[in-house]
Amino acid sequence: MEHDNIIRQLRGLNVLVLHPRDCDAEELLQQLNRIGCRANAIWPPPSCPSDPADLTFIEVRETPDEGITNYLKLTADRPTLIGLAGYESPSVLQNLIDLEVDSVLAKPVRPYGVLSSIIVARRNWQQGKSNEKIITKLKNKVENSHKMNEAKIVLMKVHDINEDQAYRAIRQQAMKCRITTTEVAQSIIDSNALLHNCIIA
Repeated sequence: MEHDNIIRQLRGLNVLVLHPRDCDAEELLQQLNRIGCRANAIWPPPSCPSDPADLTFIEVRETPDEGITNYLKLTADRPTLIGLAGYESPSVLQNLIDLEVDSVLAKPVRPYGVLSSIIVARRNWQQGKSNEKIITKLKNKVENSHKMNEAKIVLMKVHDINEDQAYRAIRQQAMKCRITTTEVAQSIIDSNALLHNCIIA
């Protein structure tokens, strides 16, 4: 099951701790090492990308830390994020929301809670990634459908044919050229736009 995979994959995770090297950071590092993660603590946050992390703990205070914010912008693929918060003021809670953390670990850090926060965070992160893929797939489907309809309208007007004939023409061209119907539709749209611009010019 997917949940079982999350637990099994904890050992060997690359974990980055963006937090001052105080007692909380040391306790967190000890717990991460006990779990079997490859943990590294850095402070202040680096100004250039370091080795990719699967999971990152970030300190969250009343005022957003510019170093952490800038570092997260440098990461090409957003890691799982866990916020380290010492209190629950409105400003801290808002920063947790703005940073889009996957889980929160309260400070002072204690042995209990680290593992739970990681499992919850990884689950939320994986679900978010899955939702992103579904949304992207649906967006592409809608976009491709719009392209197909636009291309069919062009063919219907230019060649005085009906919708079914236009669709068959696009399919036949796709099979002949061994490309997708979407690529054929885009070519028709681009050609029509180019012709229209030439006429206007």
